[in-house]
Amino acid sequence: MTKSPPQLPQFLRSYVRYFAIPALSLNCSGLQAQEILTVEQSIQIALKSNFDVRISENTTKRAEQDVKIADSEFEPNFGITTSDSFSTQVRSGDLLDGSAQPQSNNQVSRAVVSKDLNTGGNIALSTRLNRNFSNSTNSTINPRYVASTTLSLRQPLLSGYGPDVAKARRRLARLSLDQANLDFQATVLQVVNTVESSYHSLAFAQEQFNVRHAALGLANALLSENQIKLERGVATSLDVLQAEVGVANATDRLLRAEKALEDAKDRLITTIGDESLRERPLIVEAPDVENPVEPDVESTFNRVIENAPRYLTLLNQRHQREIELRRAKRNRLPSLNLNGDYALTGLEGSLESAYDDVSEADSYNWQWSLSLDVPWGLNEKRANYIKAQIQLDTEEARTVREKQRLIRDTRIAVRNGTTAIEGISIRELATKLSIEEFEMEKAKFDAGLSTGRQVLEAQQRMDESRVDELQAKIDLLDAYSDLRELDGTSLDRYGIQFD
Repeated sequence: MTKSPPQLPQFLRSYVRYFAIPALSLNCSGLQAQEILTVEQSIQIALKSNFDVRISENTTKRAEQDVKIADSEFEPNFGITTSDSFSTQVRSGDLLDGSAQPQSNNQVSRAVVSKDLNTGGNIALSTRLNRNFSNSTNSTINPRYVASTTLSLRQPLLSGYGPDVAKARRRLARLSLDQANLDFQATVLQVVNTVESSYHSLAFAQEQFNVRHAALGLANALLSENQIKLERGVATSLDVLQAEVGVANATDRLLRAEKALEDAKDRLITTIGDESLRERPLIVEAPDVENPVEPDVESTFNRVIENAPRYLTLLNQRHQREIELRRAKRNRLPSLNLNGDYALTGLEGSLESAYDDVSEADSYNWQWSLSLDVPWGLNEKRANYIKAQIQLDTEEARTVREKQRLIRDTRIAVRNGTTAIEGISIRELATKLSIEEFEMEKAKFDAGLSTGRQVLEAQQRMDESRVDELQAKIDLLDAYSDLRELDGTSLDRYGIQFD
């Protein structure tokens, strides 16, 4: 003879039935597994739709253009100018004009290639052609072509000299780009953490709704049993009234849970930034904390120092202040500038002949000059240098302060994770105890040894224990999210890469 499987008590069958309704509705409503919104999908959508990510990305793109602008300072520059002038007089005012009505035409063309140097100076190579025509019989060469090729150098020797000054803008632009990239990474990490937190809140609200829904079913079942017992004369009207109050309280808690669920959905959708999600049922995965890993302070902090944008940003800013200090140190000196020109010239009656004279280097001229400019007392230059020193010291203080804060935040986040792991075990034990207490109280009620009020109080303790257990799991997931934002490992976790 085979034994029939043990039957659950009526109140437990009701509890299981009502607790399973939300899960069954998932399968019966036609939803497929892929229609459940995962946290990975939420983050991918947020990276495309979140406005903070979009704004930060645009800042990075602008910084890229600033680098191109700064680099263009050291690119060669080509320029060309040309002019044509004509003059005539009614009558000659001088017999030397050689014409009763003097006329002249002058054409000038010039081409130059220049380039800024890493020493802070500028070098230029130019060529110039003058064509002059006159109707005067005194002009021995008419038309006359004057050609010249000139090499020019402009070089500061004190203030403004050297790569610390010349390359400062380009280096600062590249560091600003690095800064923008770090800010972008920090924004992405913050958005990922916010999405995870909102997702966890929705998962909690969703599971809490399931618990409240099951609790209402159980309260209705208890009310039905009390009504039957009242008809049989084994219960009082007070028991029925207490059961009715239990149903009312369970209904109120379910309504509040439904509101919390809808609020959590709105917060997640707003964080993701995709309004189209409002047009479909939004179901998320239940919190999963199987085999939790206890975080370690030392290893976590090492990752934070190596990867945290918050800390790397301050190192970047300190580097910028060092560049500005070196530039200010050079620029505190007086201005002493060297200017030099060397030119080859040719004068002939045709363009080709004029440039042939230039190539022979028989006609040339050169000049050089030194100019010294010393502001009285050099007060402005020295003040700028001292100001740069103060700014560097400020950044160093901020860096040390941020490192201390990161140590603090890491220790707090690790403790949150460790406490949450322990809290889950405690809450699971408390839930197990509350279920057994409810079962015992219900059994006593069925035997006439307890009141409906005591059963309702035991049921409420059981429901709250389930909610507390859910909250403990959410606390652990949030603690993991905070740790991943601190050490930057969220990027690897979700396969986020930056170009």
